[in-house]
Amino acid sequence: MLRKPITLILLLLSLQILAIAQQPAKKELTIVRTIFPPKIDGLLDDETWKNIVPATDFIQVNPYNGNPASFNSEVKIVYDDNAIYVGAMMYDPYPDSILTELSERDDIGMTDYFGIYFDCFNDYLTSYGFYVTASGVQIDIKSTEANGEDNSWDAVWKSEVRIVENGWIAELKIPYSALRFPKQEKQVWGLQIYRVINRYRENSSWNFINREEDGINNQAGVMKGIENIKPPLRLSFVPYVSGYLQKSPETKKWGYSYNYGLDVKYGLNESFTLDMTLIPDFGQVQSDDEIYNLSPFEVYYDERRPFFQEGTELFDKGDVFYTRRIGAKPSGYYDVYDSVSEGESIVENPLNSQLINATKISGKTRKKLGVGIFNAVTSNTWAEAQNDISGEKRKILAEAWTNYNMLVLDQALKNNSFVSFYNTNVLTPDNSYSANVTGTEFKLANKSNMYAVRGQGILSQKYNKGSKPELGYTYTANFGKISGNFQFELEHEVISNTYDPNDMGFLRRNNSVQESVNFRYNIYKPFGIFLDMFNNVWFSYESLYAPNEYTSFDFGYSVRGRFKNFLTAWMGTRVSPVDAYDYFEPRVDGRYFLVPPSYNVRLGLSPDYRKRFLVDLRGSISVSPRYDQKGYSISMGPRYRVNDKLMFVFNLGYYFRGNDIGYVDDTLNAVNEDVIIFGKRKIDTWENILEANYKFTNKSSLAFRLRHYWITVQYNDYFDLMEDGTLNPSNYSELNDISFNSFNIDMFYTWNFAPGSELIVAWKNSINTFKETAIVDGILQDIETDYFSNLNNTLSSPATNSFSIKFLYYLDYQYLKGKRR
Repeated sequence: MLRKPITLILLLLSLQILAIAQQPAKKELTIVRTIFPPKIDGLLDDETWKNIVPATDFIQVNPYNGNPASFNSEVKIVYDDNAIYVGAMMYDPYPDSILTELSERDDIGMTDYFGIYFDCFNDYLTSYGFYVTASGVQIDIKSTEANGEDNSWDAVWKSEVRIVENGWIAELKIPYSALRFPKQEKQVWGLQIYRVINRYRENSSWNFINREEDGINNQAGVMKGIENIKPPLRLSFVPYVSGYLQKSPETKKWGYSYNYGLDVKYGLNESFTLDMTLIPDFGQVQSDDEIYNLSPFEVYYDERRPFFQEGTELFDKGDVFYTRRIGAKPSGYYDVYDSVSEGESIVENPLNSQLINATKISGKTRKKLGVGIFNAVTSNTWAEAQNDISGEKRKILAEAWTNYNMLVLDQALKNNSFVSFYNTNVLTPDNSYSANVTGTEFKLANKSNMYAVRGQGILSQKYNKGSKPELGYTYTANFGKISGNFQFELEHEVISNTYDPNDMGFLRRNNSVQESVNFRYNIYKPFGIFLDMFNNVWFSYESLYAPNEYTSFDFGYSVRGRFKNFLTAWMGTRVSPVDAYDYFEPRVDGRYFLVPPSYNVRLGLSPDYRKRFLVDLRGSISVSPRYDQKGYSISMGPRYRVNDKLMFVFNLGYYFRGNDIGYVDDTLNAVNEDVIIFGKRKIDTWENILEANYKFTNKSSLAFRLRHYWITVQYNDYFDLMEDGTLNPSNYSELNDISFNSFNIDMFYTWNFAPGSELIVAWKNSINTFKETAIVDGILQDIETDYFSNLNNTLSSPATNSFSIKFLYYLDYQYLKGKRR
């Protein structure tokens, strides 16, 4: 029945769409225009705030969903032709108990805070959030129905806070340039207001948020009263200049360089914005947490470059937009070494393609159609080889210039629903190559937001001169109950064996047909010793798309509960009760490895984060009897908050896999037949991360992060992979034990010296070592297995060091225009 779910989905949807629940009435707040805008000083003593009707009667979201908030809050809002002004009085009979930990911008620490969200189109799809903590730290968030909350979005606005004898005050000025709203005489916006009292771990909202209901933006109230405002000309520039002093293991002297560029934001109209970066420099972002990859699949690394983090939620569709592809390692990076002639050496081989510019245009029409356009261009990337005798140099093309494009159309529908269409295109003219991906997806929910059907369909196309186009596709159909204590989800997913979006997207593997069922029972209100509890039971059946062969069947259960002392505990199990057929690990088409049944249990504990010192704990155990495979992991995360300015966090993780079975080599046997070699190996992995953060003020901080990753792989048996997927002992005797270290230090001093402007001083240190067992002059040189000896050897290895400084200054057209006047 799971193989043909569409009829079932439509039948269930047609039955349940008739069950329309009565929605609770939304709160409404009518705000007024002011002639005299208040001074943003955290005092609320301006005439402006007198006689303004406040938003009150907040209701708990957590921990006691639906109960009145512990303390009263009054939030007043006014507007003029330039901005929205918010004055919030958070009453508290014990102001000396208000938590005030300092944190970096866009990071909420252990502190009380206040937040307000505006859904300017009142369509539940996108809202703009502005938070300020009791210590004055700003956090701005874009919340979307499809992607949740994104705190990489940044706006320029003003706020001040003050702790007073009866609580604390937050005062905000949010210019219209920070918002996107329709051009119409009367505005009706969605409005939600939050207050958090962290010593009680209490989060309350102005309009009631029912935790049993799916979605957040759809549970906002309504704000009326804004009339006759005109969206301003939104034009800003952020020029930057940066300088570097760096040294790598390949160079004997310190080198220096400098960069300069510009970011531009321009409001094309009241709702659409052009965002462009010219000759960007991303040298001040955190280093990747690099790992050694033993699998046949690509490793996914998070995007950390600010331009590609901010304002990209509209493009986050179907995993076809993976921004790490842009400016990535050149496709011909390794070919450079093969193209070197005898007597030549490589003197330069760039690790990243040079990004020239990138542009985003995004916004929403009056009919709630979201439109997004993205373009980026990378230039020709050249490596350089040098003749060892004459010193003559020549260039080698590692990556031809490439153009990246994406178009998105996202139509909002009733009942928190939507339908989207999107297309990506990657063009490399010099290679006569292009890749095109076109897709659509939708969500249709009933009026009560209790049930929803989702779907997705994507086509990939690759064009190489002189060859036939390569076509592939994927589609997904999903139906579920998305609200209430009991929820379920049925899903059918097909990925063809030729589907490939990876020129601009990310797909770990294709050639798959998967049926899955999820049942969830969530308890949102306190009972017994628990504040809440979440339970999930799931089943998954998977096969190849071509040929249509079974690959795996798994099921599992997970539970997470939060106790009334705010200790959180979770447990999960995964059971693979029958043999699975792995067609990917052998690295040869048509061959498979018979994976034996396995069982896994994972556990975790996380204490109350109000404590100055605590330790997070995680662990797992896995077994597979056939090959006597055993594995376990343990992770400890001590956290020590010295005071409101200084915090230390240490994460120590150890991961052990005994008698792990995996691919080693593809070789020839004595009669010249291809043989796939598998090995039984012991894998030990250590990952230690130390973070220290000191905040001088709410606008100035120093962040230190050290990470050491170490993996050793030691083989004790080799096998020939047979045609039936089983293993036979092999006479293969090559040495394959390896040891890999990745050691990084990232230290950043950041000073937000003016709205939208910052100074960053960075130090980055990197050491990567790779060693394998070898026989040298008849002597076996084995890898190091003692942790401290290995650490000492790693720290003694050549390192890459980089010191840099970057200065960015925000220039706003409206501000400059006012200064001239």
